[in-house]
Amino acid sequence: MSDIPKPSLRGNERIPPWRDGRIIGILLQIVFVFLFVLSLSWLITNVGNNLDALGAGQFSCKEGGTSYRCAFDFLSGEAQFPISESVIKYDPNTDSFWTAIGIGALNTAKVAVFGIIFTTILGTFTGIARLSNNWLVSNIAKWYIDLMRNTPLLLQLFFLYFVVFLVSLPSVNDVQPFLGLPIFISQRGMNYPSFVPMSSFPTWFAFIVLGIVQAQLIWVILGRREEQTGQETNRGRWAIISFLVVVVIGWFIAGNNSNVEAALVSRASRIRGFDDIPALVERRLEMDLGDVETALEEGTLSQEVVDEAALKICAINEAASEINLTAQLRAANVPFDVDRSDRPDQAIQTYAEGGCEIFVANQAILASERDLLENSADQLIIPLPETPVRVSAPKLEGFNFVGGSKLTLEFAAILLGLVLYTGAFVAEIVRAGIMSVSKGQTEAARALGLSETQRLRLVVLPQALRVIIPPLTSQYLNLTKNSSLAAAVLFPDLYRNINTIINQSGRPIQPIIIMALIYLSISLLISFFLNWYNQKIALVER
Repeated sequence: MSDIPKPSLRGNERIPPWRDGRIIGILLQIVFVFLFVLSLSWLITNVGNNLDALGAGQFSCKEGGTSYRCAFDFLSGEAQFPISESVIKYDPNTDSFWTAIGIGALNTAKVAVFGIIFTTILGTFTGIARLSNNWLVSNIAKWYIDLMRNTPLLLQLFFLYFVVFLVSLPSVNDVQPFLGLPIFISQRGMNYPSFVPMSSFPTWFAFIVLGIVQAQLIWVILGRREEQTGQETNRGRWAIISFLVVVVIGWFIAGNNSNVEAALVSRASRIRGFDDIPALVERRLEMDLGDVETALEEGTLSQEVVDEAALKICAINEAASEINLTAQLRAANVPFDVDRSDRPDQAIQTYAEGGCEIFVANQAILASERDLLENSADQLIIPLPETPVRVSAPKLEGFNFVGGSKLTLEFAAILLGLVLYTGAFVAEIVRAGIMSVSKGQTEAARALGLSETQRLRLVVLPQALRVIIPPLTSQYLNLTKNSSLAAAVLFPDLYRNINTIINQSGRPIQPIIIMALIYLSISLLISFFLNWYNQKIALVER
């Protein structure tokens, strides 16, 4: 065979510029920088022109005059608009725009935190169900994923809020207890019991911390004994028992040593302690309190008579003292009626005018308010029994529920919508992560006799996390940013509050900058945490 001739290379040959990758790369970078500078200059010029059109009032100072340093001074003014749901107390007549922005940021963070938690749970179980050998379970998961992923999120939110909630739920007047429990689901939301800490709660909390420390010590000590002897010590059971013993002891110590909650009564009422209250109402009704409900059902006792004999209470609005007393009255079947005031001076005035027969508050408030009464010598401050925590149950008074906690329909709609929508994407990520694990790992786990739950928890999912975490970060960020759609269901998140501030103040640039920075901070925080966790679980090779 003849040799193939080699092409001759000349030392002075050059690659044409239009084919030289280095030259093309440099030219593209120059073009990119030029376009970037051009776009930035256009943006700055456009902002400047718009500011000039808006006028110098955008930067007016409190002391007078205008300056760019005063651009955010207007946010210190009174907000003057209501916010339907707030994590902290809010008064539109006294609180500033800054407070309204903070409430919006907290509401957005609340949606993001709960959304991430529930989305992770739903997506994980749905992704596992997608790989199930059961035809029905697998196809239900598949249909759910296809439906959620291919339907606009805004449409889902509208359907949940306006169709599922507002149309199907009963009005406040027609609502009935859910399953006989003090839980009421109506067009205004879900009212349910809540735990309210009393003044003795910090003492009890110290015992809880002590119980946790003791349980951990017992867990470690018995664990070491297991390693030394090879015998089972049931350390989990003993750790739980030791924790409960400390907590129960702390409950009684904290409750019996507290004397903060009290009531103001007149000497003529003959009330000297809580036990005198049920006896007083029984004398008015002329029957045992345990028979009142039966008498009302049989018609031998009218509701008007019960209302007339009910204990009249004065209390400060949203005070723990009212919950402490009313919880005990409910347990004793004592009928009562509460007159609430916003301030102690209003409550004591109602008490002095005869609007109620007992005023509940902490002893410091009662002592200071009693001195303002003309007949202060005829008034007694009696201590009331107290526990570290009381249960506040919702009760319908007029057209509103009083007591307990409330889950609004707006929050439920945005949370449920985001969880269902994002959970479908997370389910596909989990499914892909599980399928990325070698089948040999599954076969080895089954050969060791591990159950399917143990196989997933101990073998498959820990390895799948390395594949799941990176795309999962993007879904968490999408959920956080999609929470801005909460305005569509009237939930007062950051975006809705910022829009209201813009309409109130007529200054759009500063609030939008603040909103962008807040969303950026939340996104960076989520990315930082998940990147840290991803590095922590990364496979370390030798």
